[in-house]
Amino acid sequence: MTTAWVLNIVGLFLVTVGALLMFLYLRDAPQFAPELLTPEAKRAYDKHRRLSTVAMGLLAAWLVFQYVGLLI
Repeated sequence: MTTAWVLNIVGLFLVTVGALLMFLYLRDAPQFAPELLTPEAKRAYDKHRRLSTVAMGLLAAWLVFQYVGLLI
């Protein structure tokens, strides 16, 4: 086991943990849509929040899949 291999595993683990934490934050973030004045702004905020959560979830899932594949 080389040093570069260990550093790659540690780096992938830290990036995966960071992506999972960002996904959990986006999923459980407080809603600010009621404070927006116009219905268009509320719809745009909800759409952006939903798409951001889906994108971050897919990224986190892909990183978890890579990390598990690396360990197997």
